[in-house]
Amino acid sequence: MASRDYYVTLGIPRTESAAGIRSAFRDLVKRHHPDLSGAEEADDFREVVEAYRVLSDAALRHRYDEELRRREGVPREVVSRRTAAEPLTREPVPLFAHSDEIRPSFDAMFDRLVRNFTRIGVPKSERVEPLHCDVVLSPEEASRGGVLPIAVPVFQPCPECGGSGRTWLFPCLRCGQSGLVEEAVTVQLEIPPMVAEGTVIDLPLEGIGVSNFRLRILIHIDRW
Repeated sequence: MASRDYYVTLGIPRTESAAGIRSAFRDLVKRHHPDLSGAEEADDFREVVEAYRVLSDAALRHRYDEELRRREGVPREVVSRRTAAEPLTREPVPLFAHSDEIRPSFDAMFDRLVRNFTRIGVPKSERVEPLHCDVVLSPEEASRGGVLPIAVPVFQPCPECGGSGRTWLFPCLRCGQSGLVEEAVTVQLEIPPMVAEGTVIDLPLEGIGVSNFRLRILIHIDRW
């Protein structure tokens, strides 16, 4: 099977139900079908169709999940013994804790993120891009695995002005005339037991309204 992550392609977690897979597929077909979005979307459309072909078939999905586990270096016997994963930290880790290290710039990334919620200035050919994040684990954490909560900023219409940016004749102070207020939504990154140094884990964000980014986590193990 292909080396791409079909779960990332459909923007769903690996535990998604069959109904959830169908729903995600229908939504993506509407977005990427070449008849609706143009020929430039043809490659994305083919990827979506291939991902659905595999994940919608129980036998193919089982084989594909086994392949993913082998690719990530997680022994089958370890997976079969897993119980509910424990959180690796009590408080969610802020996604942009080190904004000065973001390239090309934090402002460019932030503007692209906000477009998911305003739908203003969205390029027709905009593709999903990875947000690269480094996660450092102790050897003990890497051995047992677990869940790392990550706080991702999302935006909602300002409840004070209803998204207009103004209250009566005056600028809205709560949102600074932007019409949006920022909130943090926690997404759960599942780290498998016995994870190896350099493992890359992709985490889709479409479930929280972000369709042009996905998290790409690079695992480091601190052995000092």
